[in-house]
Amino acid sequence: MSVDPRAEAMRRLPPAYASALRLRDAGLSAPAIAERLELEPAAIGPLLVMAEAKLAAILEDMARSEEPVA
Repeated sequence: MSVDPRAEAMRRLPPAYASALRLRDAGLSAPAIAERLELEPAAIGPLLVMAEAKLAAILEDMARSEEPVA
């Protein structure tokens, strides 16, 4: 059974980042995400940018660890 790399990477994110991405992926607006996470609405844009960057770094590390060693 194959593991979804994005799902695995999401599990490795700090909870606040993972929650913000999951809520956005579920279609919630920035104000709704802010309300759910009890944050200021202005914080959501930067939070999502940081969450995406951390997710990309985790995915890159995962891919690198699966590369065969020459």
